[in-house]
Amino acid sequence: MQQTGDQNINILIVDDDRLIADILRDLLSDAERIIDVCYDGASALEGIQRTSYDLIVVDLVMPKVGGLEVLKFAKKSNPDVIVIIITGHASLETAITAIKEGAYDYIKKPWRLEEIKIVAENAIERIKLLRENKRLLQQLQDAYHELMVLKKGKEVKDEKAANINFFSSNMPSLHYLYNYDYDAPASNHIDKLQALSSLRENGMLTESEYKEFKRHLLKSITPKE
Repeated sequence: MQQTGDQNINILIVDDDRLIADILRDLLSDAERIIDVCYDGASALEGIQRTSYDLIVVDLVMPKVGGLEVLKFAKKSNPDVIVIIITGHASLETAITAIKEGAYDYIKKPWRLEEIKIVAENAIERIKLLRENKRLLQQLQDAYHELMVLKKGKEVKDEKAANINFFSSNMPSLHYLYNYDYDAPASNHIDKLQALSSLRENGMLTESEYKEFKRHLLKSITPKE
């Protein structure tokens, strides 16, 4: 088992039926995915201790260590991991328990491979979205930190560059806020203020961050004598 790069999706498949486990591995294989397979729950627990998995597909009923134990252990190790439980021994009680313990989905037999693939692909898309959100939040935090440095009076040679550097061109939600045109029409200023309000409403800026960005933007567009 191995660690992944930032772009890889790390997947663990756990099933004591070797044929099913290998079929699921082939079903979910992709260039940007690293897939490990365990044929018993105990081995899965050991693997989870060594590797941070993004997605785990696990059989519910296995000797000694079952799917619910794997689910609980995985969630304790990494609360963000997505766990899909598959089973041929479904019951309402186990389904409710699995969901309460944080299972993403609970698929019972007779299940089709296409059904598992759809659920897994949706889970992977969610993982990618969460990663992107974390990346954008980190950029916002970096931008906020730079803004605070500027606020404390750090001297820079190019004052105009200092005013706009905290808007990263790599941030899709904010790229229209950087490279500010000081001679732009007033309507453009309003658009940028509305954009900041939208980011706050969508949860990408806290109230305090919104106020700081707004203050900085208003200061930037104030005519210089």
